[in-house]
Amino acid sequence: MASSLPFEQLTGVLQVYVAPVGEALPNVNATPGGNWYLLGPTDGEQKIKHGGKLTFFRDNDHQGPVKSVRPEEMVVISFTLVGLALEDYARAIATQANLSDATVGVAVRTLPLKRGAVPAEFALLFRGAALSPYGAFPGYYYVPRGVFDGEPEPTFAKDGRPGLAVEFNALEDDTQSAANTLGFLRVQTA
Repeated sequence: MASSLPFEQLTGVLQVYVAPVGEALPNVNATPGGNWYLLGPTDGEQKIKHGGKLTFFRDNDHQGPVKSVRPEEMVVISFTLVGLALEDYARAIATQANLSDATVGVAVRTLPLKRGAVPAEFALLFRGAALSPYGAFPGYYYVPRGVFDGEPEPTFAKDGRPGLAVEFNALEDDTQSAANTLGFLRVQTA
């Protein structure tokens, strides 16, 4: 049975994948392959914000607005990754090229915390096994081009599992159709 309740589409743990911009999109019911990298699962509390306020115009003949436009628009995905390896943490703060291994009495891996001035761009796949509102079918949110933004915050739960609270901002991708330049939601229906 189809549901019209919006909160049913983003409940539960989702898997977060990143890839180079332009990477081929997998089928909705297939595990991503190619250059798609599994960052890991979310903690089950994720948000997708469709930002962009309307500007209203009035004229002398009416008391209320007669026209509206949206001068800017944005899509921001907020989530917490759990169970992170340093490689995952590095991708989320765009410093994966700077990881270093050394032996200082024991083998160690170092992650620089400085992110630099120009963020790395990624394609993002936000995938759920039962994301479809049309039944227990898979689906995903796809952002063809974007950057990790905000101020990533490492978190440590009482159960000891580490997490990283992050935001991913969509950037316009002119290689997509006009309606999909900031991404889209695709779900299996049957």
